[in-house]
Amino acid sequence: MENGNNEQIQEKQPAKRTDGKDKNLRTALYVMAALLFICVLFSGIQSLYIFRLNSGLEGILSYTKTFQGDETEPGDAPVSTIESLAGPETTKAPLPDPWFSIEEAASVSSPDKKRLSVVEIFKQVSPATVSLSIISNDTGKDTKIGSGTGFIITDTGYIVTNQHVVDMSDQDIKSFYVTVVLPGETEPIKAEIIGSDVQTDIAVLKVNADKKLPCVTLGDSDTLQAGELAVVIGNAMGAFDDTVTVGIISAPSREINRGGYRVEIIQTDAAINPGNSGGPVINSFGEVIGITNAKIATSTSENLGFAIPINSVKGIIESIINYGKVVGRTFLGVSVQYVAEDSYAGARGGVYVADIVKNGPSDKAGLKLGDIILKLDGVEIKEPGDIIKVREAHKVGDSIEVVVDRDGKQITLTLTIGDSADA
Repeated sequence: MENGNNEQIQEKQPAKRTDGKDKNLRTALYVMAALLFICVLFSGIQSLYIFRLNSGLEGILSYTKTFQGDETEPGDAPVSTIESLAGPETTKAPLPDPWFSIEEAASVSSPDKKRLSVVEIFKQVSPATVSLSIISNDTGKDTKIGSGTGFIITDTGYIVTNQHVVDMSDQDIKSFYVTVVLPGETEPIKAEIIGSDVQTDIAVLKVNADKKLPCVTLGDSDTLQAGELAVVIGNAMGAFDDTVTVGIISAPSREINRGGYRVEIIQTDAAINPGNSGGPVINSFGEVIGITNAKIATSTSENLGFAIPINSVKGIIESIINYGKVVGRTFLGVSVQYVAEDSYAGARGGVYVADIVKNGPSDKAGLKLGDIILKLDGVEIKEPGDIIKVREAHKVGDSIEVVVDRDGKQITLTLTIGDSADA
């Protein structure tokens, strides 16, 4: 009996070991199958994502309806929807002849000029420097919501300041007006906003006075040199008008990209505080050679202030006074985005079309989202700045060739450069 039982037991043990091996093998197969399914699913999702990236439907080429590329257009709204800028296509009426010339209307440099002390500079320019207040009446009660500085350029009451001083579009203010305290007066009066320009951050106001007003003398910012005297007068912090700060010209010409346009700026170590925005920067002859701009300064920086060179905006000021807007500035109607080679799996490097203004020059030329711009007017496009340089070398109405890569094929298109005032 014992031997028989032992034999039976010995016969059953190998069967149990075989069942265990089969079970482990089946488990391993299930795990491998599951992993394989996950890999296939991930590969499919990745392939779809790469396809959407290359086609401009996903990622940095996506149509976000905001102009955030390196070469951002159109002209007067850095962040806005394309629909709000395009509008229906209309027949362009001819512009009337300009009636205003800043060189004729404003005081300009005298050949007999002499160097002045800071006290003399202040006495000469301060009467033409005004404090601005932005007043909201959304609630039915007048409330001061902003402040800045401006300077009078004609004895008839035209005033120059910064665009961001009088722009309330980002504050959801529906109803507001601007007041100015004229020299020798205590009560503020309302000023009309004639027009403004986002790219150069310039605005022109107009006040009606029953007398001729003191006005500044405009200098030549193209002749500035590092180390020259720089005097700033302004309404510091919106509470301390006629504040004077003194420094030097640290660099006469820096360059920044603002809204897809190259803008020159002057660097100075004279203190520029909030509230100074829009005020004059004055040289040692008492001439205005720049417009202070606290917006592009950094709050953590010391001895680092910026101003807009007066020569770079004389034409802008004239255009605003003549037409209420800037005319004659070249416009392509496209936003582009640079993509580095191999920046993601399957990426093709280049300058991609990211947004197109409906009925704009690029739209009429036949550019499409996702096109890679290879050449513009024969110039190889390696970065968005190349497009800006080509555009600025032309005038409104010029026709240029655009070579693009579309789905691996080179296509040549003809683009007629437009006017940013039509955007």
